[in-house]
Amino acid sequence: MLPSLSASPTALPERWVTRHVVLILVVQVVFGFGWSLYLLTPTFLTTVLHAGPETIGRISAAGGLAGLLTVPFAARGLDRLGRKFFFRIGAALIVLLSIGFTLVREIGPFVYVLQGCVAAAFVLAFNATAALLADHTPPAKLGQAIGWLGGANVLMNAVSTMLAEPLAKHYGWDSVFQLGAIAGIAAFLLSFALRDAPAARLEAARQTSMPGTGAGTSLSTVLVSTMLISGVFIAMFGFIQPYALGLGAREVRGFFLGFSTSAVVCRLLLGGLGDRLGRRKLSALILIGYALVTLVTVRLQPQFLVLYGLGFGAAHGLLYPTMNALVLEVVPASRRGLGMVLYNGAFNAGTTLGALAWGLLAAQHGYPSVYAVATLVALVSAAILMFGRRATASADEL
Repeated sequence: MLPSLSASPTALPERWVTRHVVLILVVQVVFGFGWSLYLLTPTFLTTVLHAGPETIGRISAAGGLAGLLTVPFAARGLDRLGRKFFFRIGAALIVLLSIGFTLVREIGPFVYVLQGCVAAAFVLAFNATAALLADHTPPAKLGQAIGWLGGANVLMNAVSTMLAEPLAKHYGWDSVFQLGAIAGIAAFLLSFALRDAPAARLEAARQTSMPGTGAGTSLSTVLVSTMLISGVFIAMFGFIQPYALGLGAREVRGFFLGFSTSAVVCRLLLGGLGDRLGRRKLSALILIGYALVTLVTVRLQPQFLVLYGLGFGAAHGLLYPTMNALVLEVVPASRRGLGMVLYNGAFNAGTTLGALAWGLLAAQHGYPSVYAVATLVALVSAAILMFGRRATASADEL
């Protein structure tokens, strides 16, 4: 919440963690629970539909492409039609795709469409809640606020997968998809309790810049680095499941438990670190951490999936909100909704290309080659962010 413009210089800052901020987080938790069930889609594809790595790569790429195609729609409307409208579309998509997955019996075009809906739902709903949270948050706290929002979503990565895997084992995958539909309905209904920020608050935000810790980093530099590292992200999230199953693992939920635990802890305790130390420098250091995680994954030991998740969760838990806040730092305050959409659009572009590339690479040379190349990609992403173009973004770039 922004401090009153009429407050005296010695007045204490207004508390920004209000009941409505908490409500935004709760709504994201409910949506995130339903969406996170579909993190196990590669396991469903592998164990039920007997899909190989190339097929999994194409289906994952379909999701990334759908998310990318959703970006222009969200970019044009998020600042014009309102945040709640787009969140409700995302929640409704979770309901529809969950019903759709109960009808799946074989690999076909319908599976690609459903995976596309998973990605589109996240782009619409998460960007909507992130933009709404930004409307209610002072610029100096924005990195921390986005970290909390992402932490709320990541927490559900663990909760959903820990519930879904035994549920699928004992009652079948349809029970998992039915649970997703219930969560989508609940998120949709809860969204009616949300409210937009007052006009005066939004006007104050337009006149207030983000604290300048980005050292003049250009928007294009951040987006290119984001696109590259998102390819590394999909290597971990989309392919570690079939990799581990192929090595004899019976369950993969330990990876998500470790990931969510460290990601949430990092976001809650260190979410504002980039606000204080510099978002560009911290992001580049974390990208090197990404590279270390993928490097040790080359020789995956399935019995230690929790540890791989812990390492990856710590890196991603800090990186995602820090780079998101960096984007918002270099775009005009009046275009923050667009800035968030561009950031997530770059992320989806990287996951689309990465999923296709990793699927082909794994099919030809095995999963270890995927993580060896991903390590190099993470290092290139760090170098681009650290040494790339520094000119500050202007409104003309948008």
